[in-house]
Amino acid sequence: MSAIVELPEVTRKRMLILQNLLQSWQSKKITSVQISEITGWKDSLIRHDLWLLGYNKGISNGYLKDDLQEAISLALGFESKEVNCCILGLNRLGAALLDDATTEGSVFKIKAGFDSNVNRVEILRSTFPLYPATEMSWVIKKENIRLAILTVADKDAQVMCDRLVKAGITGIVNMTNSVLRVPENVKLENLSILNSLKIISN
Repeated sequence: MSAIVELPEVTRKRMLILQNLLQSWQSKKITSVQISEITGWKDSLIRHDLWLLGYNKGISNGYLKDDLQEAISLALGFESKEVNCCILGLNRLGAALLDDATTEGSVFKIKAGFDSNVNRVEILRSTFPLYPATEMSWVIKKENIRLAILTVADKDAQVMCDRLVKAGITGIVNMTNSVLRVPENVKLENLSILNSLKIISN
């Protein structure tokens, strides 16, 4: 299997969780029962997800961890080559991400951080370069950055989102509380902590 597989969004999210689980799994094999005990998913749901993935290499006493992990990566489009990312907004939330540990062990590499406050850019320390937001366009092109994490103030979110899109960003993780509008060719994932708390509080 070498092509990206079109999966329902709920299945895709479960596969991302499973991939993270496999990264820390110590044994060479893992069973659907073990996956179920850790995640709370039903055995039948796990097997169905893997069937949708096109993965049918289960053995009687479990799946080979490395083989399953590779199959998930290929199906979800996570190639072995690096994917360059950036952070826009170096407030408290953005500053908390100024560490390689955020994406350590993955193909995703944070290449730059941006903020409209020049003083903040000069004061903060990071394992990757920090720039004023005015330099965003040329840095994104120079570093071949494809994805962005947006942590600016809510009132600035749409304007900054538009600037990211104009600079060539193809995917945005929105960590603001704003509802953003993006073109059809740009992927958007909303990760508002406030909204997530509202959802799990009900």
